[in-house]
Amino acid sequence: MTNMSPFEIRLELLKMAQGMLESDHFGKREIIANQYAAECDAAKQRGEEPPKHPGYPSFPSEQEIIAKAQTLNTFVSNLPVEKSSTKKS
Repeated sequence: MTNMSPFEIRLELLKMAQGMLESDHFGKREIIANQYAAECDAAKQRGEEPPKHPGYPSFPSEQEIIAKAQTLNTFVSNLPVEKSSTKKS
């Protein structure tokens, strides 16, 4: 097994983060699509107009992917999670 450079590790973390967020995104889209189809079928059976489509969540942005990769890196590196500090006067 070869050792990965820090650059390769960061690239892998970005790929993992992107995959996780995209999987979550498409899962949410599928749930919304299935619920909407069921609501349309129910409305059709009642002789009503179909409901307005609720829309889909936005696709993961570059910033969201980087933030997720940083979270994964913190876990993998076993770094303590930073807490917001309060200033004392």
